Amino acid sequence: MLLSSFRNICYPVGQSIPLHSGSTQHSAGHSCQTILSKYPTLISGVYWIDPDGGSQANAFKAYCDMETDGGGWTLVWSYSFTNYSHFTSKSNAITPRPNWPVRPEVDVPISTTPPSNEIDYNAINFSLWKQLGRQVLIKSNVNNWLVCHPGNGSLVDWQEGDVNCKIIKLVIDPSISFSSAPSEFSPNRAYGPLFYLSTPWGSISYYFDGFTGNHWPTHDPSGSNRPNQKKNVVNPHGNIFVRP
Repeated sequence: MLLSSFRNICYPVGQSIPLHSGSTQHSAGHSCQTILSKYPTLISGVYWIDPDGGSQANAFKAYCDMETDGGGWTLVWSYSFTNYSHFTSKSNAITPRPNWPVRPEVDVPISTTPPSNEIDYNAINFSLWKQLGRQVLIKSNVNNWLVCHPGNGSLVDWQEGDVNCKIIKLVIDPSISFSSAPSEFSPNRAYGPLFYLSTPWGSISYYFDGFTGNHWPTHDPSGSNRPNQKKNVVNPHGNIFVRP
């Protein structure tokens, strides 16, 4: 078996890697999950992917998380905040944002450049997210990490409804109590999508607010739409990954 020759070797970008592992444009995999399924010892890093299949002329480099919750996650968005130190200020928002459909008031910059790592603040073209998968991994150094499976609701399909989320890592100040994982998703109730537990404005865990003139980007591990994000974090940020 070809894989047995490489079982104990990891192949970061730029080194000699077997064909079809995402090491070159011509060996691009459909997604990070596709690459990992063929070579399960690969480590997190940048690989070539080709979400729409067919010609590899439009393949591109993407960051793959090959470890979290089984790995195979394609990084589709890395973001920071416009005013983290005054988190509830109307001037605070996520930045940049993907080119997903939102109200015209949303004013943070749009990115369609694939992020090369978790602090390269950019986003893959939103139209490609559903081609890479429908499971969602949300990571942040100011809020709990979530893995969400679509139900009637889906981030990548921009569809309101129920989702099945679980908390996979607690990121919370000791004084804050955390709630159950969110169970609902709404794409456009305001200035960006949000994940919440029961009522849209009373139990929000994540609100990706992209407007610097109103609201603020809730990152609340207690799921109560309050400023319970982790405080005094250096380089505060978040990431969204997708997986089939």
